[in-house]
This record gives sequence, C-alpha cells and structure tokens, in this order.
Amino acid sequence: MAERLIITNGDSAAEGLRAAGIAAQVLPWRDMLHDGPVPAGLALEALSEVRARYLAEEFAPAGADVGGDFAARDATIRSHAEHDRIELWFEHDLYDQLQLIQILDALSGLGREDGLLLVQADDYLGPMSAESLHALDGTARPVTPAQIAAARSAWAAFTQATPEGLAALAAADRLSLPFLPAALRRLVAELPHMRSGLSLTEERILSALADGPRNPGLLFNATQDQEQARFLGDASFFRRLDGLAFCPTPLVDGLPFRSRRCAQGAADYRAFTQSTITLTEAGRAALAGAFDHARQNGIDRWLGGTHLTPQNLWRRESRGVVAPLQ
Repeated sequence: MAERLIITNGDSAAEGLRAAGIAAQVLPWRDMLHDGPVPAGLALEALSEVRARYLAEEFAPAGADVGGDFAARDATIRSHAEHDRIELWFEHDLYDQLQLIQILDALSGLGREDGLLLVQADDYLGPMSAESLHALDGTARPVTPAQIAAARSAWAAFTQATPEGLAALAAADRLSLPFLPAALRRLVAELPHMRSGLSLTEERILSALADGPRNPGLLFNATQDQEQARFLGDASFFRRLDGLAFCPTPLVDGLPFRSRRCAQGAADYRAFTQSTITLTEAGRAALAGAFDHARQNGIDRWLGGTHLTPQNLWRRESRGVVAPLQ
C-alpha cells in the first residue's frame, strides 16, 4: 500500500499540509462547484470534462491545462485501492462542502467506503499554522455509513435539473455531515429572489453600493464580511459584478471591462480592481423590489444541475423555492 492519501480543498491547504511536514500524499481538489454546470448522470471523468471546459473558458489563464489537472486527479481517485487510508480534510463553507459530497459520492460509487476518514474544520485550512494543522491531524474520524448516505443524497440533489431536493435538504436541522445544511442553505440563497430577481450575493453588492461608490476589492471585502462562512474567491465574485454591469439595464456602473481579462495579467487585474463602482437607478429599484433583474435583464446561470434561464426561472422566497411560471 502507498502512503496515506489526504484530499483537501485546493493548493493553499495542500501546500500548508506539505510545509507542516504531515506525512501523506496530498491531492488538492481544484473545483469551484458553486459556479457553472454540474449536471447529473455523468461518470467522474465525463463530469470533469464539463467542469474543466467551463473553468478554462471562464477563469483560467491562457495555456492552463485544467483538463489535464482533472484527469490526473480522477486517476488518483480511480486508484484508491493503492491507499489503505484516505483522509478528507475539508472546511465548513459551501466551497468545501460541495467538494466533500462529490468525493464521497465518487469513492462510494467505486465501492470504496472502508478506510475513509474525515477531518472537518470550522476554520479555513489555507491560512492555518503548522501547529494548528498538526492539531487537526489527530482529529480524523472514520466516515460513517450515515455520512456517506447523506453525501450521496446531497450530491444527487445538487446535480438534479430542478432545485426542490436541494431545498429540502437545506431545510433540515441536522444531517450526519454537520456543516452541510448551512452550506446548502447558502447555496439556495443564490437563486433569484421572488421580487428583485437578485441572488443573495447580488443583493449584498447593491446594498454595499447604496452607502456610496467603492472599488471591486473593497466591495468584495464588504460583502464577504457578511458571510458566516466565506466561500467565494475574488474571481467568482467579479463574475457576479459582471452580471450586474454588462446587461441591458445595468444595476451598477464603472467597470472598465469584463473580469475575464483579469486572468490574463497583473495590469488588467489592477485596472479592474481599482475602478470605481456606483449604483444605478435600476440598482436602487432592484434593491427596493421594484425591478426584476432576472426577468428584465435575462439570466443564464447554473446552480449545480439547474440551468437558470428565462424559460426555467426558479426563484427563492422565505418559504423555499418557487417553480417557474408556466
């Protein structure tokens, strides 16, 4: 058998584990599953092709081999039998919880349920000190059948073409994966609101701008400070700014270009993040529930397996999700 395998949420956490001298093969899971299509019914490699294509088009710098990275990752999962001990190190936030349920679903689907252990952190792994990581190293606990079942149910609901199952799981007070219900509630809040057509992130962006102009960097910090568990990186956040600015009736003004250019070099990143963003009258109307952003400006966005379009406009309200009007 090879040394133990640790799967964790990305390069920052992986580098921290290596720097701390924790003896293991470390596999970073590099996918922001809360953005872009995650359709149901695909084998791991087929889904990776969908995800890699989306991430390369939307986020990766020119020349990045996202597909090759995912293929190597998937090969490690396929060769799980080489490791008698596989530890999953994940945080409490939505970004990590979606990765966790995907991995548990994939390993269980390959018949691997023994020798899986879980390290659940209620803080962010990337910035942790070596001392803190070593303290976590003693907290790994065997993954239980109930946790595998919860992960598989949540993954199935997340990848379905409609969000009812996801909303039902999000409404649960408790699941055997303790951080999962709150993470799923936060995900459901990214559906367009019944009146304004805004996701919760978009609402927070407009609310912050109602206090006065800000640059994207300050706006990112102001909105993320409101999260109980931060899950968005700046690139994902900037795409949400794009959606408010580059639409038929803009809700914000001042972006020099779409944020995709930020991946191409430091000069473009600086120009984007140092621009001054202001709230438009349409933005103020949306905040007041008097302008329906999703309806008036259109929508083409994925929430897991649900493709939100004008013809498939699922919404959220206080009582749960609302099906598209026929």
